[in-house]
Order: sequence, then C-alpha cells, then structure tokens
Amino acid sequence: MIYRFKVWFEEDEDIVRWVDIKPSNTFLQFHEIIQDAISFDKKEPASFYLSDDNWKKRMEIILMDMGMDDENADPKPLMKDSRMRDFINDPHQRFIYVYDFLQMWTLYCELVQILDEENGKSYPSIFRSIGKAPRQHEGSNRFKIVDDAEFEELAAKMIANRKPTAAPDEELVMDDGSDDDDEDDDEFGFGDDDDYDAGDLTDFHEDEGPKA
Repeated sequence: MIYRFKVWFEEDEDIVRWVDIKPSNTFLQFHEIIQDAISFDKKEPASFYLSDDNWKKRMEIILMDMGMDDENADPKPLMKDSRMRDFINDPHQRFIYVYDFLQMWTLYCELVQILDEENGKSYPSIFRSIGKAPRQHEGSNRFKIVDDAEFEELAAKMIANRKPTAAPDEELVMDDGSDDDDEDDDEFGFGDDDDYDAGDLTDFHEDEGPKA
C-alpha cells in the first residue's frame, strides 16, 4: 500500500503538496521529499510531531540528537530509525512538520488516502503541487503577495493607464460660498432683486395662527 499525504503551510493553506510514501519508508525520507516539494535546502534541523485532530503537538520525532533533552526523559525517536507505519494508527493521521527552528517553517501533514502501489514507480514521490512555495530565506516577508520590484512595476502601469479627469491646463474654480451676489440676501434667502408675493404670508398671524 501507499500513503498519500496532503502537506501545506500553516501560514498559507493555498500552497499545497501531495506526497506518496510507503509504510516502510522512514520519517527521514518523508522529511527529504517535503524539502524537495518546497525547494528548500535540507541544511537546517527539523522535527515531526504527532498531532491530534486540533493540530496540537504530541510526541516529537527528531532529525538529529542535539543533546539538549532532559537526562531523565525518554530519548526522542530519530527520523532515520522511525518508519511511517509505526506511527500511523488513524485513517486521517496528522503530523506537524517544523523546519529551521529560527525561521520556524511549519507545515501540516494529513493522511488523505491509502492507495495500491504502482509497479515500476519509486517512492516517496511528489504526486501533485499547487501554489508557488515561498523562498526559504525571505524572513518576515516570506508570504507577501507582491515583492517590491513587482509592486513598482504594477504601480507604473496603473499610472500610465490612468485617464486624466480634466485637461492639464484647465483651471479648477472652487466655490467657497463667499459669492458677492449673495451678500445682500435677507434672512429668508431672498436678495434685493428677488420678487415674492407678500400676500402669501398675510394669512399667518403670530398670536392667532392661520386664518380659517
């Protein structure tokens, strides 16, 4: 049989890889095929963690012994000595893969299918890829959508394609509400030259109200 794992970045779940691996393959081989799938250099330390259904880390499987464990604690299993089948007891088994403990690249790995082995095909192998993986040494900008050069090029195109809203030599006149023609308006908004029928107001009396 073959295990098919879906592998994606914790910070960007649109960047996905599907990896096929044998039950007899080791976690070291799983580590290396993930590195190949995302084009990293395999030079930094890494660990796999067994995970529960909520992506909480459990037991750790380490790439190499750094000599930093508690002397009284049980030694952590090494990737090269740990076969996939010995740590899979769920049809949707999950692992968390962490690479480079300074940059803390974190990927989720979930078993999504169990297949028959194809004759003549070597394993582990990359079945499918979606999305461009970030550059390994991008630091805090590793998941930004557009880099600086692309942004400047995009901005230049937007400026070049923008249509002017007025002729370049057209002078804009702003109305500040201080037109001289309005200076003589009375409190009702009528100027000296405006005509209105005073009879319209004769039916209103301050004390008696409107006449019937």
